[in-house]
Amino acid sequence: MKQTLSILLGVALAATAFCGDSLPELTLTLSTQGPDLYADGSAVKTGETYLLVYVHAGATNAGVRTDGTLVNSLDNEIATTGTAIDGSRCGFKAIQYPASLYPADGKWALVLLDTRDANDNVGGLVAGQSEVTAGINLRTAASYYGPVGMDVPAQSGIGLKSAGKTAVSLGVPIPVIASIVSKGNTVDIKIKDFSDKARYEVEDCTDLAAGIWTNRYAPTGGMRLQAKTLGITPGVGKELPATVTVDNDTVRFFRVKAN
Repeated sequence: MKQTLSILLGVALAATAFCGDSLPELTLTLSTQGPDLYADGSAVKTGETYLLVYVHAGATNAGVRTDGTLVNSLDNEIATTGTAIDGSRCGFKAIQYPASLYPADGKWALVLLDTRDANDNVGGLVAGQSEVTAGINLRTAASYYGPVGMDVPAQSGIGLKSAGKTAVSLGVPIPVIASIVSKGNTVDIKIKDFSDKARYEVEDCTDLAAGIWTNRYAPTGGMRLQAKTLGITPGVGKELPATVTVDNDTVRFFRVKAN
């Protein structure tokens, strides 16, 4: 967050000008009514992260990567972050900033992240993000006299939902399956060339020609294969283990991918 931002206390979600027409400073507050949801339909956990993103004029919010960095850091800026509180909603927060810092011809987006790890704790890599639409986007702070607030979602009582995918982090190598050991209905897989900035998914199929793959580490099922959660540091000779449960077929093919 830039040093020119100040955290304030406030009572409404609005962008308000101070000192009349000169507009030296603006105040913007963020919060959601909730309940906000993850892609699997479960309520957002306390402590989850929201991003307040400023989108430059003529640009769109390109979203975030798995490691939490912006896909388009040239036209998008993270102004500040919010935190989920009881009730699965973004807690109230206000910022004050010079009007010239974020020009009024841009727009604001409040983005809910899904940072649950394999242990279902928040604070891991970003598995999902809310999709910015008119219903969840902050309107441009262009008015000389407030309030300019959040658009009301079309569905009453429905908040943000982190159903959008994230992009792969920069510099993540292509993962390689080092070994596969079958043990009845379970299969132990070792993965090399992995990164601590990526989540991995294991997929399998029984017919390569049909090309129907089943995700064994589903991003919405709580099974998130991350090196950080397992306490494994990437490096030469290091392998990331994954154990999946499958039907006892005679032939099965596996693949692993960073998501």
